[in-house]
Amino acid sequence: MASLNEKIAHLKEKLRGGVTPAMATPVLEDGVTVNTAVIPDLANFLLDAGVCGLFVGGTTGEGVLLSEAERMRLHETAVAAANGRVPVLLHTGTNRLADTLALSRHAAEIGADGIAIVMPYFYGMHDEGLADYCHAVAASAPDLPLLLYDIPQMAINGVSPALLHRLGQEIPSLAGIKSSRPDAQIVRQLIDATAAHLLFLVGNEALPLGLLGLGADGLISGLSTAVPEPFVALTHAFFQGDLLEAQRQQRLINKILAQLPQGARIGAIKQIITARGIPMGTAVPPRPMPKEDVWLKIRPLLNQDS
Repeated sequence: MASLNEKIAHLKEKLRGGVTPAMATPVLEDGVTVNTAVIPDLANFLLDAGVCGLFVGGTTGEGVLLSEAERMRLHETAVAAANGRVPVLLHTGTNRLADTLALSRHAAEIGADGIAIVMPYFYGMHDEGLADYCHAVAASAPDLPLLLYDIPQMAINGVSPALLHRLGQEIPSLAGIKSSRPDAQIVRQLIDATAAHLLFLVGNEALPLGLLGLGADGLISGLSTAVPEPFVALTHAFFQGDLLEAQRQQRLINKILAQLPQGARIGAIKQIITARGIPMGTAVPPRPMPKEDVWLKIRPLLNQDS
């Protein structure tokens, strides 16, 4: 059985240099029951496109909007669908500590490769309280690599460089961080605060190329669950040293981002995947679906790139 350090090193080896899609979650007509039947199709679609891992139940995956039981069904199905072909990271963060601990223990039981936790949201907290939260989660699944999920523009609480440095010294299972901050200067400070053996993944889709240049190891992207091609191409080109091709793919990504409707991003992502042959259902209510056909606008951009 692999040691904790070996698990962390394996995770970094597998996820460095590529994109891990933040998988959208297919739902049935009620909008809240996970449609587990199509998760294998979505996983296969992404793996065929060349992604290096799967991030399940995060922001794009609407995990915080689902019941604990539905999240567990989602997690079980995703781990089974990957079947060891790529690492699976399960987002187990909630706003209630007991639920986070239960989901984290469940992730360990079903064979996830790692867990990620968003910081508790809505109520502002200081670093001391956030550190206690992270320690509690780590203690609930001590043999499972743990990633911190830093997205303060949505969660209110984020991971400061000082907190990241501290937890890197205090939590043996800490495997790294996924930062989705829009501020590249803060991301740079977080990269500087990350120990060399840890994994640093970025979620800002408008400038991943620049953040890779600053030292990030790879991407976790919500849009790449629907349109993986340019993200796979960008990371491949960058880590092969082809900067011009990586720049070209970044420009394509930014053109695609410009087509996503304000206020209906998750709905648009699900609409695109459905148009590509995998029925996703709607965004979890009351989040809206787009009124226009987004895939109709994006598909020509991909065709022009081919």
